[in-house]
Amino acid sequence: SQRRQQPPPPRHQTVTLVIPWLELEEDRLELYGEEYMFQSPQEQETYIREWLRTEADLPEEADPQNGIRIIFYPARYHSGLKSIFAMGDICSLIPDEEADVCILEEPEHLNWFRHPGQSWTKKFNFVIGIVHTNYKDYASA
Repeated sequence: SQRRQQPPPPRHQTVTLVIPWLELEEDRLELYGEEYMFQSPQEQETYIREWLRTEADLPEEADPQNGIRIIFYPARYHSGLKSIFAMGDICSLIPDEEADVCILEEPEHLNWFRHPGQSWTKKFNFVIGIVHTNYKDYASA
């Protein structure tokens, strides 16, 4: 009888959720309202992990030791443009050895006022952008 070779165990992939931290309290209040008025990135991370655990039923991903990694980048909210803008180089927050795939949500917002650091496509092997804004409807308002 021939023995079948077992496939190698799956390689652990680090997943990092990179979230804007609105540095000004008035920005957080305007955008999130009083109900979600976090006083620190740690408080917001605790809320996110609890949501993952209870609402999304993802207890493994919610675990701070072995689950998803959450990091924050400094940001400001511009009420006239209804947009969040990074206040620094987001790429520098991700270690090079973890820079494989990057999924950018609303990439145009992350690149309007781009920090002069390394570009997304130079830092990461694969870059995917997801645009949610309906610009035709947005411009007609």
